[in-house]
Amino acid sequence: MSSTPPTSPHEPGRDPGRSTGRDADRDPVITEEDLAALDTSEGHADDARPEEKVNEITARIGGWIAMLATAVIVVLVTIAVVMRYFLNSSLPIAAEGPTYLFPWLIAGGAIVAQGSRGHIAVDVLVSRLSGEAYRKAQIAIWTFSTVLLGYMTYLAVYLIGPMSDQSTPIMGWPQMGSFGAFLVMIAVMTVQAGARTLHYARHGVPDHALPHAAQSPSASKETPGA
Repeated sequence: MSSTPPTSPHEPGRDPGRSTGRDADRDPVITEEDLAALDTSEGHADDARPEEKVNEITARIGGWIAMLATAVIVVLVTIAVVMRYFLNSSLPIAAEGPTYLFPWLIAGGAIVAQGSRGHIAVDVLVSRLSGEAYRKAQIAIWTFSTVLLGYMTYLAVYLIGPMSDQSTPIMGWPQMGSFGAFLVMIAVMTVQAGARTLHYARHGVPDHALPHAAQSPSASKETPGA
């Protein structure tokens, strides 16, 4: 009894790029169209733009706060490294300054993210909505965010006294200068959320903030929900 040996994929007459079975319909070559389909960077600038003036202005201010804090931190860290490893000494302001300014870097970035709806969101439920249901859900979400952030601002005010009485261990700076970053951040984010709530209530959710299922046929960009 004889058996036919399996055909080698390199035998003449057989296309090595062709596959059989369940892979028969697959294209073995990755095309430029395939790579373009994986590119999600297009449209991010449009999707991230604030819808109204309050968020636009506050996001710009937050960006400047983050950039200035980053620049000063980089300079101080560089000075600290040079003095430690090359001069075998230290500078108190270079040692404590980055820690003191880091909350302002976080605050500025959070304000920018709030203005451009850039915070991480779990929108598994909201993304399934469309039309008027999606718009009402967005208004409800931002109303809740405004109330919650406002309450956090109210609680943070109570910490101004205790933080004003504390100072940093090296330079003796008041801790309020660092804690002020959180207070400014949470207060500005309250204003941002309130402005977005009013804008959505008066003008509706803009097209670039709608999920793909709720967009008009002419729109082709998808953005995450709130």
